[in-house]
Amino acid sequence: MALNDKKYEKFYATTGSGNDKIASAKLTEAEAGWDAERSTGCSHYLADPTIAPLIFQMQQMQDELDALRTEIALNKSKTTFPGIGTSGSTCLAGDTTTISNSQASAITANTAKVSFPVTAAVNNALSFSINGTKLTITNTVTQLSLPGQLPPAPKVYTTTFKLK
Repeated sequence: MALNDKKYEKFYATTGSGNDKIASAKLTEAEAGWDAERSTGCSHYLADPTIAPLIFQMQQMQDELDALRTEIALNKSKTTFPGIGTSGSTCLAGDTTTISNSQASAITANTAKVSFPVTAAVNNALSFSINGTKLTITNTVTQLSLPGQLPPAPKVYTTTFKLK
């Protein structure tokens, strides 16, 4: 999920040379004033009916940012995703299927095949094979023999096609 565009702008810049760059002395003065006010629990600011609501809201935003930083820090330090696990024996419950090494090898061996034998009819066998850019179809016909006779040699019919 992507983040929405930000809706805020910087109050001032601390680098560069634009008109929005605050002078170092002014920033040091503002920080010293803030440190002095904060050391009294912001009592002066909170006594001012104009500024007090802003200070209250800013404190709530700081608390929220601290909570978000904690959540981010906790998630950044995770090494596994909860529920998925780190091995086949700790997968999600449900329809997740794991296979053994021998099953994986069998799948690999099967996908390496380049021929597909087919029985077309009694005493007929079709086979298809691909070698590079050639498709070869072979039809082997074995004739039956009469009792007491040797069977004739099978007849083999082969057709080869060039593949693009």
